[in-house]
Amino acid sequence: MSVAPGPVPATVGSHLVCARCRRPARAKRPGPTDPRQGQPEDTALPPVDVMGYQGRSRLVSVVRWWPEGPVCSGCFARACESYGRCILCRRHRLLPGMDAHGQPALCTDCAGGLGDFTCPRCGQEGWRHGHGGCARCVLTDRLSALLDRGDGTLAPALGPFLKTFTAMDRPRSGLLWLSKPHVPALLRALATEAVPLTHAGLDTLAPPKAVTHLRDLLVASGVLPPVDRFLAQFQQWLTAWQQEITDPDHARILHRYAAWCVHHRLLKATRTAPVGPYRVQNARTALRQAEQFLVFLADADLTLATCTQADLDCWVAEAPTYQPRVLRPFIRWANTTRITRNLHMGIPPEGSRPPLEARAQIDLLRRALNDPAMSVADKVLVLLVGLYAQPLTRIVALTIHDVARTGTEVTIALGDPASPVPAPLDRIFLEHLAHRENLATATNPDSQLLFPGRRAHQSLHPATLRLRLRNLGVANLDSRRGALRQLLLSTPAPIVAEMLGYTSATTERIARESGRTWADYVHLRTSD
Repeated sequence: MSVAPGPVPATVGSHLVCARCRRPARAKRPGPTDPRQGQPEDTALPPVDVMGYQGRSRLVSVVRWWPEGPVCSGCFARACESYGRCILCRRHRLLPGMDAHGQPALCTDCAGGLGDFTCPRCGQEGWRHGHGGCARCVLTDRLSALLDRGDGTLAPALGPFLKTFTAMDRPRSGLLWLSKPHVPALLRALATEAVPLTHAGLDTLAPPKAVTHLRDLLVASGVLPPVDRFLAQFQQWLTAWQQEITDPDHARILHRYAAWCVHHRLLKATRTAPVGPYRVQNARTALRQAEQFLVFLADADLTLATCTQADLDCWVAEAPTYQPRVLRPFIRWANTTRITRNLHMGIPPEGSRPPLEARAQIDLLRRALNDPAMSVADKVLVLLVGLYAQPLTRIVALTIHDVARTGTEVTIALGDPASPVPAPLDRIFLEHLAHRENLATATNPDSQLLFPGRRAHQSLHPATLRLRLRNLGVANLDSRRGALRQLLLSTPAPIVAEMLGYTSATTERIARESGRTWADYVHLRTSD
């Protein structure tokens, strides 16, 4: 059985380092001993030589001196939030002690010399927040004070919010959120009924990002009914954007276009499913592009009604490739409403990058399997893009129920039938299911999404996943095209379409581009 590692050198050369993360560290200023956590005087820490680290900003702060050596603030916080079954006494407790592999495995009694983490108020083990008890007790006190109606009683409607918020796995995150300057004012406004506890009431508050997060928390706790988050954000943006348009003629045209075309389509889409982030983003882009086109016409002493085909062609010739595609719905709407007469939007050809080659695709999959520096969530993301050719908008909609284990086989439901996950890649999916991110706060503790986000009932944003791929050096579109192309070289397009959730027209078009058609399938299988 692996037990806690022995002491490690406190310094490397003349530099103090954290015994757990091995990052260069600096000691805190000398202060009194903390008997509750077993912290010795900081003067007992070795001196720090910061030369060679290009400033003190790269050094972490040592907050504890444990048997294995100095421990930085980040490692100490993680130790105070790791729970499980101790490998020695087999009791389910806080596990601040590590095993030989650097994983939380020992309770404070079995590890020895780590201090007392028991809260004097609730009797639970955890991170101690000064003399007020554990972080959960302090969080309950502070939030209860903010939700006071002014007469010493809690606002009844906000009771479920208090219960849900204080039950989060990481109460320190809740304390950090309450410490933000604008959060107490928002909570007091709702508790004292200065602002109605409704979605319309929240729309009157600011700043928008803080209000959005608070709305998500209230929805997650059942205080407010669910609302289409992205549609609500678009409606708030639309009101503010229309107020910024100074030209009255432009404002009139854009208001009609927004109300009867762009916003109407979004409302129609919500009848079947919530509006996604990209659909809202495209709606904003369409309105902004229409405004820019009207400004272009005004600079040429023209209006939308006097715009000719030659004027439109002149704009298309000078505009970037993507802008005519964005403006085309506006021109069609103008023709339909008789503002313009038979204008035609010519779309210039759009160049495409070559897909990822087969050798590069294999290297990418090998990296996802063997790279220890890549997180499990990133590995699953790379596999979904580089092996199953899934777009990011579809990845964020996957749930844990889409990954199924039947006996020794693991499948993922991307279409009908589900696609098998070959060994040894299947263990990556199973490990991700057991250790998903963003489940330790009050927003998404019971999320069923494969990639839960930090907002209630929301997944990670596709742009966040794209950024993670970019940081890994993975080209999203090239990898997806390469994976789909390799699958179509050995499997008929209709089968690939059904298993991966594509349309047959899309897979057949890509199969033709790659030189493989349905007629080649029989010969291909015979040659195998």
